[in-house]
Amino acid sequence: RPDIATRCAVFAKTDLIHAQQEGYDIEQICDGLCFGLAKNITNTLFKQKVDSKILFCGGVAKNICVKNHLESITGIKFILDEYSQFYGALGAALSLRDQLNQGIYEPKIFKSIGDYFKKTSRKESYRYPELALKLSDYPDFSCFKSYIFEGVEIDIYEDPQASDIAHGFLGLDVGSTSTKAILIDQNGQPIAGFYTSTASRPVDAVKKIFKACDIFLNDHHLDMEIKGCGTTGSGRRISGKIIGADIEPDEITAHATAAVNLNNKVDTIIEIGGQDAKFTLLKNGMVTSSVMNTVCAAGTGSFIEEQASKLDCPLSDYSARTEGVTSPVSSDRCTVFMERDINYFFAEGYEKNEILASVLHSVRDNYLTKVANMGKIGNTILFQGATARNKALVAAFEQKLNKPIHVSKYCHLTGALGVALLVRDQKMEQKIEQTNFRGFNLWTKDIPIRRETCLLCTNHCKLTIADIDGEPQAYGFLCGRDYETQKMVPQKNSYDLLRLRKQQTRINCDTKVKHEFTIGIPAALHLFEDIEFWQHFFSNLGIKTITSKGLKNPVKLGKTIANAEFCAPVVSLHGHVSHLMEKADFVFLPFYFEEKSKEKGKRRQHCYYTQFSPSIISCLQVADQKRLISPIIQYLYTNFHTKMELYKSLKSLSGKLAFSFFDIVLAYYRAIEFKDQNQNKLKSLYQKH
Repeated sequence: RPDIATRCAVFAKTDLIHAQQEGYDIEQICDGLCFGLAKNITNTLFKQKVDSKILFCGGVAKNICVKNHLESITGIKFILDEYSQFYGALGAALSLRDQLNQGIYEPKIFKSIGDYFKKTSRKESYRYPELALKLSDYPDFSCFKSYIFEGVEIDIYEDPQASDIAHGFLGLDVGSTSTKAILIDQNGQPIAGFYTSTASRPVDAVKKIFKACDIFLNDHHLDMEIKGCGTTGSGRRISGKIIGADIEPDEITAHATAAVNLNNKVDTIIEIGGQDAKFTLLKNGMVTSSVMNTVCAAGTGSFIEEQASKLDCPLSDYSARTEGVTSPVSSDRCTVFMERDINYFFAEGYEKNEILASVLHSVRDNYLTKVANMGKIGNTILFQGATARNKALVAAFEQKLNKPIHVSKYCHLTGALGVALLVRDQKMEQKIEQTNFRGFNLWTKDIPIRRETCLLCTNHCKLTIADIDGEPQAYGFLCGRDYETQKMVPQKNSYDLLRLRKQQTRINCDTKVKHEFTIGIPAALHLFEDIEFWQHFFSNLGIKTITSKGLKNPVKLGKTIANAEFCAPVVSLHGHVSHLMEKADFVFLPFYFEEKSKEKGKRRQHCYYTQFSPSIISCLQVADQKRLISPIIQYLYTNFHTKMELYKSLKSLSGKLAFSFFDIVLAYYRAIEFKDQNQNKLKSLYQKH
């Protein structure tokens, strides 16, 4: 089974997509998700050993796989009965019965179904204006012929019999939620487009697309030779191996190529896919900058699809139901907060269409806040991806940007179109006639997918192998070797960045140790980057330092002492401090509140938990407050304040005046000089490699 992160739905989705693209079947993926959930529940609720009997209740109790994993991890047998999922409702009913028996409440008589519900009055608040296009020309998606064949949407753009098609090129875009393909002729003109759901089975989706292509060509008696093919998307590697792709470009290159072909004046691309979103800037047809969403899934197509499903709205009806609709303002920060607002709107009595419109505004604002750079958005904006077929969402972007948004009739196929154009240009420029394309009859073949771990070196690469006609097609090698090559292929000009960095930042201070006590420095959070700086500082004061570098399983250790739920980095800090409390006389854990910016009006604040981590840890039993050294190091103060804070914290560590203010100032300046030298070394190292 694959490892699935379950602390956050966003990371879980990412892992699920990676697992399906790596060849795991749906049963293995589901088992991995259940195991991850069980592990997360165990880490949260079973920090201490539990010997008593445990009743497993709630909706998840119906999932026997989760129950089995919980029992395996905890070593405890869970009690489960047929009413486990109803215990919350049963408890509420029994509690009310007891209160009625005690005379706390008077019994109520319910004459109709309406008596069971409390009437709500909707409180009007600030609303978004109605969704309507005023500046943009939206395309007509109609074409020569459109139909659905076995779950594949097929659009035929021109009459094949009236077209002069000598040969063609195929572009395939295998994404997390959908798989797309497009056939173009020798002139780069689209002939037909194909669109289907990936449904966690990318290989099956490719076979469905190929069957639809094969049937289309046969029905229209097109004896079209495919002179080149390529793949893009999150599944481009495995699908490229399977179909015999000539190129496998990344999505940014593919979408940019299609955009320039559709409108040569384009300077901005808004692309929202199923699980990711990208913001690309171009100049003179060349990509100058591209940003992809990092972790948040709130600004993606899958979130819109999920909310449409919850609100019983088919995606095909979404736009029509939200055009011209005003809506309440909801959060754009996270899917969790968005869904909280949606539930609140229901409780307040808002209509479904109003809530659906609110979702579009939230997705737009999340994208413009977390992915795009508002200040750099140009004047020729192309909106690409299947979400652009939602006219109301395009209207939401137009409303916010107050600029026309250009949408192509091929918007849902632009990734595939870009690949087809790229392979066409490559073949024509290099005058290459040969192609690796295996043919559309690939859909008739059984293509089993399996996984192996390569043991030829310590990389232990996780390989995905597809067997086609008895010939294995594998990908996943870090060294770049072929599957048939049974030895590691050394990479040319390979180097270990971390090893080189360590060499450049090595401490070379000959100052003798003058004090008997030691100071521990946690190699975690904000201190990890500055650890050499502080080692040099304390060395100049004649103090021996101990770091927690190399500590194994700090998160596991931290969970045993943390009294609240934190993210993994903060839990890790708990483990590092706990370790150093046993190794050193004092532990250096300064406050890093905020980095002072040279630009006016800009502030760079650290994470809230990071800012107050010294205070959090000082409250724990494992931490002796007298042994924690916690001066304020980074804030909106001058260097003089930092030096004074260090002096106050360090002057009497040994019970007497150990350092003068001048000692602190001199050591601090030497550490600053050391840090600047290291920065210059790292810059030259970067330029060299």
